[in-house]
Amino acid sequence: MKTYAKNGDIIFVDRGLYKHYGVYNHARSVIHFSPENGAEISPENAYIRETSLSEFLKDGSLQVDTSVKKAFSPKEIIRRALCMVGTNLKEYDLIFFNCEHFAHWCATDQLESKQVKKGVVIAGAIAATAAAALFLKKILDKDKSG
Repeated sequence: MKTYAKNGDIIFVDRGLYKHYGVYNHARSVIHFSPENGAEISPENAYIRETSLSEFLKDGSLQVDTSVKKAFSPKEIIRRALCMVGTNLKEYDLIFFNCEHFAHWCATDQLESKQVKKGVVIAGAIAATAAAALFLKKILDKDKSG
């Protein structure tokens, strides 16, 4: 990951439990999902906005997602993002359509979120471990009683 951005780059800031994504625009602005007036983001207030880089980062560190295989030129990526500014899609969803999905769509025409994929894998591993532990407990309980 690099820490300087060029026009049309997909950037993010690590917030600890999640990464917040956007599209870097010249003049040091970012186009991204952002809630209205600092509220929690939800389908009702999830707007695509163009904000300053400092507002996007909120004291975090800029990182560029260099793994994105861009299908469009930087100018087209920015055009795709800008055409959505001001839109309240009312379809914001943490799992199915979040800031990372939006930024990746602008650059690739695909709705993708590595965070969601990673979360699904982790959740699957946790569920498999819990199922194995439950199975083992049943076997041990059966051995004790029989």
